[in-house]
Amino acid sequence: MAKFENYYQTKSKSTDYVTMKLEDGILHLYYKPLEELDLSIAKQIVSERIQFQEGVSYPCLFDIQRVEHSTKQARDYMANEGNDLVLASAIMVSSPMLRMMANFFIMVNKPQNPSRMFTDEQSALEWLVKYKVST
Repeated sequence: MAKFENYYQTKSKSTDYVTMKLEDGILHLYYKPLEELDLSIAKQIVSERIQFQEGVSYPCLFDIQRVEHSTKQARDYMANEGNDLVLASAIMVSSPMLRMMANFFIMVNKPQNPSRMFTDEQSALEWLVKYKVST
């Protein structure tokens, strides 16, 4: 019961690589400027996210607009083991390069949860609403 009661709380945390914000049952992760997202950084981000979530699963907005490149190992990890406690993934991109990278991620890595690429945050949040836990 305690986990469910925490579902709609609002809180935030900034780490070396992301700013996390839990708001209205959706977890927002805004990646900080990063030249290359490698496996080591991906594992750190996932570990900090899981700790922040305190065992509760959420639909997630991943804003990767400021990540220039990611390694195959990092993408594979994020699509599989790194997907713990993620009900659905809305991936925010802006540049053609990031859009191609995100499409490639979704098509090739086949994440274990529903995943879509978006270019605007409002559309991403509207899509994630259907994956929120009902109260």
